[in-house]
Amino acid sequence: MLKRKFRLRKKSSIQEVFLEGKNYSTKHVAIYILKGPKRFGFIASKKVGNSVQRNRAKRLMREVIRLHLPEIRNDIQIILIARARIKGVSYWEVEKSMMNMLKKANALI
Repeated sequence: MLKRKFRLRKKSSIQEVFLEGKNYSTKHVAIYILKGPKRFGFIASKKVGNSVQRNRAKRLMREVIRLHLPEIRNDIQIILIARARIKGVSYWEVEKSMMNMLKKANALI
């Protein structure tokens, strides 16, 4: 589980990242990145599927972030959005996709 201090919880902080952040995407996940303290938000819309599939998508993204937390820069806020193609995909594919995207976004140390 990702610690509470690393989560974006307020609607205003999430909207700020959406409005002012830079976005990147792959076939499984899209991200918005903005300068700020190291915090993360996870979103899965109804396009991903029913509640079971949405929660699984968010769990996959959270686990990738949790395991690679020391490799991520301390001065960025990231919102991760699950795309519809994440349904039925293995953890390893999601991890590879997200890490390539974070590297491209210059979010890794």
